Amino acid sequence: MKTQLKTAWRNIVGNKFYSIINVCGLALGLATAVLLLLWVQHERSYDRFHRDHHRIYKILAHFEANGQDMVWEGVPGPLSVYAQSIPRVESIVRVYSEYDQVLANADRSTVLDGFAAACVDSTFLTVFDFELLQGSRATLFPNNNSVIVTESTARKFFGDGDAMGKVLQFRGDNFTVAGVLRDFPDNSTLAFDALFPMGYYAQLFTANGGNGEWKTIDADLGNYAFHTYVKLQEGTAPQEAELGFTAAYDKARNGKSDTRYGLQPLASLHLVAADGNNAPARMVQIFLVIAILVLAIAAINYINLSTARALVRAREVSIRKIIGANRRQLFFQFIAETSLLFCFALLAAFGLIFVLLPVYNLIAGKQLHLSPTDAGIWTVVGYSAVGTLLATAIYPALLLSDFHPLQAMKGRIASGIGSAYFRKILVVFQFAISMVLIVATLVIGKQLEYIRKLDLGYNKDYVFTVPLPDAVSGHIDAIKNELGGKPGITGVSLADIYDLANYESSTSDLDWPGKPANSQVIINQAVIDQHFIPTMGMQLLEGRNFSGTPADSNLYIVNEAAIKEMGLVPPYIGQPISFHSRAGTIIGVVKDFNFQPLKKKIEPLLFFRWWSGNILYVRTNAQTAQQAIAAVEKQYKQYAGDIPFRFSFLDKQFEAKYTTDQRTGLLFNIFAGIAIFISCLGLLGLSTYTVRQRVKEIGIRKVLGASVGSIVELLSLGSIRLVLISIAVGTPIAWWATNTWLEDFAYRIDVEWWMFVLAGAVAVGIALLTVCWQAVRAAVANPVEALRDE
Repeated sequence: MKTQLKTAWRNIVGNKFYSIINVCGLALGLATAVLLLLWVQHERSYDRFHRDHHRIYKILAHFEANGQDMVWEGVPGPLSVYAQSIPRVESIVRVYSEYDQVLANADRSTVLDGFAAACVDSTFLTVFDFELLQGSRATLFPNNNSVIVTESTARKFFGDGDAMGKVLQFRGDNFTVAGVLRDFPDNSTLAFDALFPMGYYAQLFTANGGNGEWKTIDADLGNYAFHTYVKLQEGTAPQEAELGFTAAYDKARNGKSDTRYGLQPLASLHLVAADGNNAPARMVQIFLVIAILVLAIAAINYINLSTARALVRAREVSIRKIIGANRRQLFFQFIAETSLLFCFALLAAFGLIFVLLPVYNLIAGKQLHLSPTDAGIWTVVGYSAVGTLLATAIYPALLLSDFHPLQAMKGRIASGIGSAYFRKILVVFQFAISMVLIVATLVIGKQLEYIRKLDLGYNKDYVFTVPLPDAVSGHIDAIKNELGGKPGITGVSLADIYDLANYESSTSDLDWPGKPANSQVIINQAVIDQHFIPTMGMQLLEGRNFSGTPADSNLYIVNEAAIKEMGLVPPYIGQPISFHSRAGTIIGVVKDFNFQPLKKKIEPLLFFRWWSGNILYVRTNAQTAQQAIAAVEKQYKQYAGDIPFRFSFLDKQFEAKYTTDQRTGLLFNIFAGIAIFISCLGLLGLSTYTVRQRVKEIGIRKVLGASVGSIVELLSLGSIRLVLISIAVGTPIAWWATNTWLEDFAYRIDVEWWMFVLAGAVAVGIALLTVCWQAVRAAVANPVEALRDE
């Protein structure tokens, strides 16, 4: 073994150029693949840290509406009660979440905002395995004025001291800390800063009059407000529980419900949407395929160079066979050589990973790391390394150890799969992949640019929103009057739309004359004042805006999608409708605008005025934005007391919704570029070797009068022909792959012919630059140097 390693070392050192190309290609391929697989592993790890994650499901509500199957993630509160009579249900928990909440300590010396809070049942830690550092899992909430906080939240209010028994204020009520949770893992779909008892929410619900005839959350069949998770007994088919929940709800509705309940596995929530859209899961699959392809390209480079050098190595092998070496010894000699070279590549790959990981985390928006104690990560590294080593070692070793000595000494080696045709097939495979990646890069870039520049139906530039606490909302008229005359403020409005880039508050409580029997229309509802439409630059197609008088209380404005879904016929203005049993008329039709992610089509929407909003919308301009913010903050602080002032610009909110897409697109571009670079690295090595093999031929051609251009053409034509074949192979694959990816967008670009032409031109250009560099060097060399040995 020692002799084999020494021989391997001599061969590696004796062929520095090819060794460097192989080490660089393998190292870059391994580092890229490991980084990609770390991302894939993290995306697939969501919620799997719960011991019984395979038995935990989220309950979803399915029903027919708007001519399609609708899915809601929220379900009514009584499902928790029904679970007690459904066999094989082990435990159930309801979660009512609220974000951007304000918390304070007992004396309000520390008042902070931006917290994610949730009211949960006491079974929360029976269903989930989040780590409770202090407190009792069995009696999570001793009473309705208890709170469970995370480590980070406790530290913000109480420093390093013991938080147990301390008081936190939430919405003016005092809560005693009854437990401290370890911070929620970054691969958890549930993440909160504070947990309050569901009993507290139930008290508020009843105290505020309930929901019509339903006075408790355990009886309220109409409010789909709770994200509800159920843990089934081991071996239970989810269909059993689905039928049980559906039957119980139908019975409570006296058989007049078409709602059915389904269960979605907890571990799938991160990658598969409630409506079945699996675009994130598909992107994870794409990244997994890229990781495998990058490794394949790196391995192909090694195989190509090894088989291309077969003639030189054949003489070496023949001499070894003549002096007594058998095939087994030669096989392990080449395995040792590949293994040694691979070890260098693996060390270089780890160096690249540790150097690039911080930048990679910044781009990916994650906290990935290589931990010596993380078995999962080393499994990823191990599979990548072993798989690549086997691919690069076994075939070249079998090929090189199988030469017949006499034929090889005469320069004739075996044909077949070990011939140049096999190398050409591998080059075609490499550049077909490159073609697909170039097209995908173009399509992803154009689609993301299209989304950024899409006309949303309103002007989001230089508009900022401010959430108002009740103390401020009560003085909204005075605030709007004061702000209306301030320099730089061109519009002020109040609405209940908390996020105009992702707003959803829907109901089916809508009727109108001529509504078909058994028809159900789901419509989004939003409270606005008379200034909202002009402030946001929306277009009224028909009718008029609200007037700001009490007469608005029975008037409604709808969008085009609502008109279409309701099947109304012109004239639309003045048509009677009933909304939440409140009769009124349509006074305006607003042009459709996007108020939800652009992967969804515009849904029906209705504006009304008889509730109150608490989100202030302020329009300003680039020059006076800071003055406008200061003016709003001054008015806010006049009434808000110690509650912190917060604002956010609409364009930033919009961009934040697509941060993941932007990051994923950037990562894809980077890794596609690396894959193409590795392909070029292999082509460079192969063309260099080909040129060296033909150096005497080139010398003779030059002596006989061949021009530099003709020699460059001669040496480049074969490689360019292979690239053109690769383009022909890769084009239909690229067309199918990009169109499949675009299916997840309601608003999408078309995949056009020029993208394939451009991608092909880029592939040919890259190949030309790679090959011609070596060809030109050979063509301009002095022929005397090449022929002096003849």
